[in-house]
Parts: sequence; C-alpha cells; structure tokens
Amino acid sequence: MISQIHISNEKYRSERSAELAAACDITSNSISIVYYDLAMKRRYARTALVGTAVTAQNALKELAKLMITSMRGYGIGASAIKSVGVAAPVHIESVLDELSEALYLPPETEIFFVPYISAGISGRFTASLLTLPDGELLMADIGRQLCIARKSADGIVCAAFALTGAFDGSGIESGMPAESGAIDAVRREKDGSIVYEVVGDRDSVGVSPCGAAMAVNVMRGTGSVDADGIMTDRDLFFIGEDFFISQSDVRVIQSDKARCRAAFEVFPRAGRTFLSGEPFATETGLRAMLELGALPESCAGAGFCRNSAEQGIIMCLESAEARQKAAEISRSAKDITEELMEKFDNFYFDNLSF
Repeated sequence: MISQIHISNEKYRSERSAELAAACDITSNSISIVYYDLAMKRRYARTALVGTAVTAQNALKELAKLMITSMRGYGIGASAIKSVGVAAPVHIESVLDELSEALYLPPETEIFFVPYISAGISGRFTASLLTLPDGELLMADIGRQLCIARKSADGIVCAAFALTGAFDGSGIESGMPAESGAIDAVRREKDGSIVYEVVGDRDSVGVSPCGAAMAVNVMRGTGSVDADGIMTDRDLFFIGEDFFISQSDVRVIQSDKARCRAAFEVFPRAGRTFLSGEPFATETGLRAMLELGALPESCAGAGFCRNSAEQGIIMCLESAEARQKAAEISRSAKDITEELMEKFDNFYFDNLSF
C-alpha cells in the first residue's frame, strides 16, 4: 500500500441547498465522504482519503479530521449537515459512538450506522444489498474481503471470505484504491512498450487493483510470469518510471484471484450477477478480472460499479423506508460462511495456477 496519505476532493455542483447529508464509507485503507443534497436530490461533492491504515484506534480521529477539513473547503457549515450515515467494518463501527461530538455538529443532527449482518459481514455489504433490483440474483463486493449474497424469494443467504489485499490495494507495494492519481489501466502496445492511464488524468501516485490485475495479465501474456506465479525474467515489472509490480505483488494477486474464484465456485448460483469493488471502476477492470481467472465466465455480462456501498448509505439518508429495509436485511440475511469453508479451501488450491 502507498505510504503517503493522499486526499482527493471533487465538487460536482456550484449550487446547493442548506440541507445536506454526509455519506461516510470506511474501509481498512480508505475513507470517503459524499455530501448529498437532500433538497435537490443530487450529489454535491466527494472527498476521499487513502494511504493510511484505518483501524479501531484511529478511525474516529481520521473521519472527524477529514470531514471537518472537507466541510471547510467546500464552505459547508455545521448547521447545513442534517444527517450523517456511516458504513464501516464491524470493529470500527463499534468505536464511533462519539462521532457527533467529534464533528461538533448540532445536537439534532441524526447519526445513522448501517447495520451489519454478522460479525464478519459489515454494514458496507448491507448498504450494497440495498441498491439491488428485485428478483433472484447474485451480488458480490470485492475488496479486503469478498462478500457474496444470493437473493431469492426465500430470502438472502450470504458469506464472506478473507482476501490478502490485491483487490483493495492494501496488499500491493504501491497499491491504492481507484481514487484520483491511481494507475487504473496498463497495456502493452504492438511495439512492446508499456502504457498506462491514470484516474483524473494527473500525476500518478499509486497502482489501483484494476491496474495491478492488468499488469499481471500483460506479464502472463509475455511469459514474464509462469503458471506457478513466478516472475521468470526480472525482479520488477515497471509501470512508467516510478511504480512497479513485484514478485510479492504477483503472489498476493495470485492468492486473491484463487480465493475469489473459489468463492464463486462454492456459493449458490443465480441468473443475474452484480459486482462491486475497486477492480470494477471501469469495464476494463471487469475484463481484467475475467482474464485473470478471478471470476467465472458467467460474470462476463454482470452489472458492475466501483462502490455500491456509498449509494446504499445515501439511500438510507434519504428515506426511513430504506433504513427499515436495511434493518430487515440485517435481521434476516443468513451467513453461511462456515458451511462453505471446507469446499472453499479445496477450490482455492485448485485455482492457484494462472
């Protein structure tokens, strides 16, 4: 993971009302805040922090600092924030009780935490499930873990499988989420040169999960990585002058692609599939994950987005009905992870080779 903190700010609109909500999405290596205009029903601005590990010890401080600083930058007064929604890993959510005081918000400001499904499946996945259409389907969110659910007339069954950091950027030496400055596309031209693209068309500061997956696919295509995941002709695969994929990065990607594929193999299937996570910031990311072998071919026509959790939090902030639905998902969804672990381990080893 990149070792320097980077904060990106994006203002979508020049006009706003005096009724805003803040949708806060917290992962193990990033915090994002979307300021949503409740009156005009549209996103106003977004701020994201990457480059630091977010833990139970520092989450409250980092979130409060990021929100206060970004509100000042956008000219948002505390009185304009009518509600704050938070989705976070379970161990982090449990230490955010003093969030209102840390943000210096008015006492009447509502603080809402998206409820978790189980100790291993956080409110982030509950928020993602809120965004799904009706009908039978399969949904997976891929980041520091793979959360997967099948929705049917019988209800929701779900599971979570730990990953090692290839697909949220935390396990890659120069990895980062697909925020501004991340290398998110890598390809080899006919003349053999390696070219890349950067989110926001600015100087690069790290490599996104999509970029890392594409780089390994290029290496596989040229024989620079063999079927066992060993780099055969060099120690580092450079992307430009400043960033590279190392042998340890290849191992992390190899392990997580096998874990992802194993999860899809053991989990009950459904007709339609929806995917969310850092690798799916663009369509090239979906293709890279398919080529890598992290996803089965049945996912080729899947609906996808980079972050469905943010939209789910916004839905909760917009309506009491969505909050009630989130509570129902939390109560009724069945976590079947333990039932699948033995088969998962077997499929993991079967899918390690490239």
